[in-house]
Amino acid sequence: MNEIKRYLAGLRQCRRPTLIEILVVIAFISVVVALVLPPVKWASTGDIRFPVRVLVFDATRASPIADARVGIVRAMPLDGVESLEHNREVFSPTIFDWVRLEHHGTTGDDGCVVIEYEFGTGAGHDRPTPHAHLRWAWVVVAANGYGGVVIPVRHDSLPIGTLREQKELLVPVGLMPSN
Repeated sequence: MNEIKRYLAGLRQCRRPTLIEILVVIAFISVVVALVLPPVKWASTGDIRFPVRVLVFDATRASPIADARVGIVRAMPLDGVESLEHNREVFSPTIFDWVRLEHHGTTGDDGCVVIEYEFGTGAGHDRPTPHAHLRWAWVVVAANGYGGVVIPVRHDSLPIGTLREQKELLVPVGLMPSN
């Protein structure tokens, strides 16, 4: 018990730390905590409505095809034959329900149609610049006397700033005459 009293008496004789000493200790502890804790990971999502100009042309004559039916659907990107077999109904223009499709149109005499489509967007700690996820949007085209086609709008994502500079996305589609 005497030892405890002597120890406490010794503590009372210690001087109080100065403000600078306290701030140095706090700074040191802050640096150690920052080094030990993992970095903060974050993500954000949203969407952007953007015009997609689809140019449909006869691939043998390089001439525009009028009255071609064009639609844009949301579907997962293909990772191989397996993913195609699991999503066959999404990628078949012959069984496509044009009437119920929200984003669709018909080409004019110039072979073009412009469709407003809402693309998903995202950014994160590893890529802080917001990008539009274009590979999740697929263009479906069918025309009388021609075969049909389903192609992605793009195979990758684009920064939203780049997308806005372009004013619209151009998707050229060449169809072969059906025999």
